[in-house]
Amino acid sequence: MHQLKLSSSEEARLHFAVEIGLASSAMMRLYQKGSTKVLQDKILAKPRAFEAETEEQYKSIHRIICNWGTRNIELSKGNGHASYGQIAKTLDVALKVIIYFCHLPDCDKSKRISKWLNAPVDTNMMAWLKKLYPEDAKSWPTTLGGVDDDLYASIQRIVRKFIDEERSGDITPVEFDNIYWEALNR
Repeated sequence: MHQLKLSSSEEARLHFAVEIGLASSAMMRLYQKGSTKVLQDKILAKPRAFEAETEEQYKSIHRIICNWGTRNIELSKGNGHASYGQIAKTLDVALKVIIYFCHLPDCDKSKRISKWLNAPVDTNMMAWLKKLYPEDAKSWPTTLGGVDDDLYASIQRIVRKFIDEERSGDITPVEFDNIYWEALNR
């Protein structure tokens, strides 16, 4: 008889949420075959962003994963390593699914962490934000492939600035993504 490695129901739910999160990111098509499993293992490794106790800890774990990704995730067709912006968007989509939609690790913690999540900004959003804030965004590249960690932080600041100025702070960056991604991609 074959021995199966069994996990708890919660662990299985978490693995499934990470799988769904990564599958939800259109960025995965840019990476070499096998990258989904590699990213899944990194997202599930300790420390986990979705278990962060403070916003600073969340940002630190996010940055660690993104920096790791720029060294370990290769683009398909031998085009080098993924950029910080590409990994960040992939991670942001996965964490949106895990935390915002699946309410992991639990509902109370996911509500708190959801406020810290970044908007998974894409090329269309970058172009739109650049038109709205030309002085803040004049050095932005046209794609996520040219986005490094400092520029990524700047883009997220602009998203939050937009939310404060145009939405009176009534939405989170994840909700910004939900609303404006759909509007810009119709």
